[in-house]
This record gives sequence, structure tokens and C-alpha cells, in this order.
Amino acid sequence: MRAPIGRLPPSPWRTPEGEVGPCGSVRGGPTSRHPLRASRSCGPSFTSAQCARQSEGPHPRHGEPPVRRAMPSSGRALPMSEIAAPHLDRWYTYDQLTEYLHALEGPFGQRCRLSSIGTSPEGRELWMMEVTDLTGGDPEQRPAYIVQANIHAKEVAGTNSSLTLAWDLLANTPEDIDTHALLREVTFYIIPRINPDGAEFALTGGEIRSRREDLREPNCIYQADVDGDGVIVDMRVERPDGGWKAAPDDPRIMIAREPGDREGTFYAVYTEGLVHDPDGCDPGYAARSHDFNRNWPANWHQEHEQPGAGDYPFSEPEMRAFADFVYSHPNIFGVLGFHCGSSAVLMPPSAGSVDDILPADLRVFEELGQRAAELTDLKLMPTINYASKPPIALKGHSADWGYQHMGLFHFEIEQGNIYNASGTKTEDFLAEYEGFKLKYATEIMRYHDEHPEQEMFVDWHEVEHPQLGRVEVGGWKKYWMINPSFETLREWIAPGSSRFIIEYAARHARLEISDLDAEEVAGGIYRVRARVMNSGGFPTNITQRAMALRSLKPVTAELVLPEGAELLSQKRHFAIGQLAPHARSAQLEWFVRCEPGAELTVLARSQRAGVAEQSVACRSGGAAL
Repeated sequence: MRAPIGRLPPSPWRTPEGEVGPCGSVRGGPTSRHPLRASRSCGPSFTSAQCARQSEGPHPRHGEPPVRRAMPSSGRALPMSEIAAPHLDRWYTYDQLTEYLHALEGPFGQRCRLSSIGTSPEGRELWMMEVTDLTGGDPEQRPAYIVQANIHAKEVAGTNSSLTLAWDLLANTPEDIDTHALLREVTFYIIPRINPDGAEFALTGGEIRSRREDLREPNCIYQADVDGDGVIVDMRVERPDGGWKAAPDDPRIMIAREPGDREGTFYAVYTEGLVHDPDGCDPGYAARSHDFNRNWPANWHQEHEQPGAGDYPFSEPEMRAFADFVYSHPNIFGVLGFHCGSSAVLMPPSAGSVDDILPADLRVFEELGQRAAELTDLKLMPTINYASKPPIALKGHSADWGYQHMGLFHFEIEQGNIYNASGTKTEDFLAEYEGFKLKYATEIMRYHDEHPEQEMFVDWHEVEHPQLGRVEVGGWKKYWMINPSFETLREWIAPGSSRFIIEYAARHARLEISDLDAEEVAGGIYRVRARVMNSGGFPTNITQRAMALRSLKPVTAELVLPEGAELLSQKRHFAIGQLAPHARSAQLEWFVRCEPGAELTVLARSQRAGVAEQSVACRSGGAAL
């Protein structure tokens, strides 16, 4: 008999291959899935109707590169009094998310703009909320901070946290931060759900990483709602050779059968679903699963080396849409991704060694990361330590892409999981990874019983399966295991993450023109002098790593002449290089012939520090040449 998918509650902690799952056995090591390669593993991530559509042909995956589109309003603009803060006591469906994002545009239309950076394979928009001052200036000329969430389907709390950031910028101004002034200087790109198809399926309770493709092999189960209750959980079937049994103190919990077990009732446990082309034998599983957080180009490896990597970097339409947006916006100076699982603030590297980070950058990573940890009550760690037996190597991961490829201080906020809410510390679980304990399942069942309104668990109940006969359907809704409790999200994670991002963005590099003067040195001839200064808290290059990237351009300055003025000096444009925080350039100098009182403008530009300009009127008199 093929080994069934067993059912202690699914674990939120990940191995290098993906998640610890499906919560393993209390007698030994966990059953570590390799869900991201085509194999006999867990079933696909589609409803039976979607599976039927897919069986007619390949799923669309490689269309034209997505483009950002402004979206029409979904209805009347709501007044401020009718707009509330985002919910931190429930998870958003796609339709609810769409409605809320459209609603924000009403009262805040001068400071936010909704657009789509692409469309998912199932036709959902990849919403992007641009938050900045839209009343003057070009937002794409300002330094920008980008946030993405819900790249992993079940990790829906990231959507709530990213909406909290948008709300704090628009309506919930911190007492000590002038967000109105900040939005005149910085643009925020907030993508609250980069994987809407996966999240929509995950909210049915089924098992999914980012996306799964149904392979529909003979006698294999695919996930489907067998009992018609709108939820996909598990099925158990009584069998004398079953590998699972009910826990003695709580028969709702399934635990692995011990080698010497002969007395009692034993079960085969499957994901809730239907069998494609059944042949009467024990059904298996067939799916190809994708992990979008292994689809980045940094240190990308094929799926036989890194499960879930996809066919090539940015092969998945959602990922390619994100890449197209980021690479076309060189003004981005900061990036953060919201995840769930272990309670941690993650920084690079995701493979290799911390020594791969330049010393100057490492100091800033640690400074920023410790502040994030303080605000969120999480622990800062390099991504390579994010495992029971560090170091690990996650190939094609966002952390190394953000730092090594983009030259940015990239962070992921892992918002925790329901185990934390039941009293289990992440480090305790990881320390005991080799033998997942029944006590953890018991603790989260206790938490479920104390919070029945959250409906995390479906009680086992008999169902007549159209192919397997009498089965019991029940078990955990998988997405509940991987998300933090509402209490933790509301009290620490969402507000703390928002505060960190706003503080980080407020530190942005900022260009200024200083010491500007236009002095007459001969009849109608003026010498113009100026310096360009970075008055912000980051260098204009942001990281030392960025200095090695061909994509990084130098800070430039130019003199803009009025009509009728003549440039006498050889150069109108200067390439200044990069400026450290609070550093000034060398003195810039031009000679111009123009009328007295004519207005000359010095314009400075930086990819990551924005634009600065200042004008001066030519004054008569002064030294002779």
C-alpha cells in the first residue's frame, strides 16, 4: 500500500524543500513532502470544476508580459465616514479585497491610486495600491518602497498587514511621523495579494503552496469538496492495514500507527477529493506544485535540485508581472515581503553564508532588522538559519534576489502561525523537528476549542463517497495552521510591521541643492555655482552591493536655461557619482550669458533618491573674470 498522507495538524515550519508536512508522526521524523516536483504527492489545488476545465487542455501559463493598468472605480466613492480600517479579525476573499481597495480611492483619491500589474491565470487582477501625494509632481520620480504579500497561497495574513500599512499611511497617521510630508517625498507600491488564485483556493481549506497543477493521472486523488460544505479538508477510511489511528485522549487528532499496534481502529487518511479514473486499488496523488518564492533568478536551480522552482526564473505569470513592474521602476529603494510560518524577521542570505553580505551592508541589515524585530515582537535571523538544522540553502529565493540582484535591503516578515497562539515557540518546535510531538496537536486543538467561532477544525462526519464508499470527512483547514492568531496580528504584527516600513521609508535618501548662486563676472556673463547634497539617512546607492550593478546610474546635475540664455562653459550636465548620507558633491560651476534677473535652475536626479531642483535669479555686479 502506498503511504497515505497522514494527519496530525499540518505544520507551518518549513524544511529546505518547503513546509514540514503534513505534520508527520509522533513516533519519528516528519513525512517531508517534496510537493513542488511532479510526483505522487498531495493532490492539486483546484476545485473539481476547475479540474474539469483544466483536463480539457494545459493551464495558460506563458502569455504576453503583463502591463500595469489603471482600473475603473467599482462604484460610487464612499465618504471618509464610511471607510473603516482593514479587518484584523477575518481573512479577505478576492472579492472583499477588491471592494476594500476600490473603497479606499474614494476619500483618499489624492493620495492613493489603484491599478493592476497583471492578471492571474484564472483571470484575477494583481492589485497594486500606489500610495503617495498625487496632487503634484511625478510619483515615479520619488524614491519608492514596494511591499508584496501572500506569495504563498495559505499565508493570507500578509494581505491584512499590507492593508494596515496602506491605512496607516492614509488615515491613521502616527503622532510622531508626518505621513502627509512623507507621501510628498516617497511613493509606496503595495501589492496585498500577489497570488490571488492560490489564496482563493487556500481559503477553501485545501492544501497548496503557491499553485498546483492537476496531473490527473489514473487512480489518483485530486482535491475537491466531496461533501458540498464549501471546505476541503481530509478523509479517513477504516482499514486494518491503515497507517493512522485516533489519538487516545482526543479522537479528532490523527496520529501515526506505532510498529507494534494491533488493537484498535486504524485508518488510511487522504486529502478530501475525488479519484481520477479509479481502478479499485488504493488511490495515490499526482500533482505538480509551484513555490513562487523559489522562482526568483538569484541562485535559481531546476526542480530536481530545488522543488517548486518552476520552469525558469520568473516563469510564473504572477512573478513575471512583479518582475516587469520592479525592473521598470528603478526608483524602488526598499522591498519587503509578508509571509507566515516561523515567527521571524528574515534577512539575506537565503543560500551561502552571511559573509556573502558586504560588511557595511550587514551592519545596516542588522540595525534595520533589529528595529523590525523590536516593533513586531519577532526574532531577526538570516534566512539560512530558518530551519531546524541550519544552515540551509533556499535557491531562487527573494532574499538573495533583493540584495544580490537589486542591491536593496530586502526583508521578509514571517508573521508566525497558530501554534504560537497556543503557546508553542518557534524555536522549541524547530528544536524538536526530528520528532513532531503530539503535544503540539493537542495544544492547537485546545486553542480551537477556546475559539470555536474561528472554525479552524471540521469535525469528522460520515459521507458516502462516490468512488470510495463510506468515508469520514473532517480535519484542519490548512490555512489556519500557517497564519497567526487574530490577537497577535492585531496587537503586534500588523501595526508593528507598518510602523517599521514607515520608519524605514522615512530614512530614504533625499537630494537637495545647496550653495546655489549666480554672480555676474562680466557684462551679461554669469558664473553659476551649486552643490548637490544627500540629506537623507541612506546613501543614494542604498547598499554597497548596488555599486557593482550595471543598472545603478550616478547622481546627475544639469543647468536648465531660460529662453535666450547661452551656455558658455563646455558642460551643462555633470555625473556626480553616489552620495553618502549628509554628504555634498564637489562644487559645480557653469558660465552663462543672459539678461540680468534671468532665472536659472539647477536640476539633480537620482534613481533611488528622487529629484531636486532650485532656481536662482542672475544678479548684477560682482567680481570680474
